[in-house]
Amino acid sequence: MYEARGFRIDLTDRRDGIRLVRLTGELDLASAPRLRDCLTACLDEGRAFIVDLEAVPFLGSAGLQVLADVDETASARAVSWALAGSHRAVIRPLEVTGMDARLPLYPSITVAERHLSGASVTG
Repeated sequence: MYEARGFRIDLTDRRDGIRLVRLTGELDLASAPRLRDCLTACLDEGRAFIVDLEAVPFLGSAGLQVLADVDETASARAVSWALAGSHRAVIRPLEVTGMDARLPLYPSITVAERHLSGASVTG
């Protein structure tokens, strides 16, 4: 777990092998470096992971950049990952930047989990 200035990252290793990365608080310039470190560690382990954005009330450009970089690295390393989030504070910045079409975004953890389970079976 990481917590500072109202931003928190909780990690849960699930029985299905997927790591759940739950974010709470604003994903901005101050918190983006910690998220980058956390997700880089997930990528280095090569395990599938879900980033839960449901408790993120603000998604700024620094956070968007981290997610774009993670997507690029995950693709290069063939690591499956997904974002789970359905509220306007998360969806709107992704739509405005066009990243909603690029990133593996799903409306819930359950739907993201189904995507990752299918990806690991076929890929």
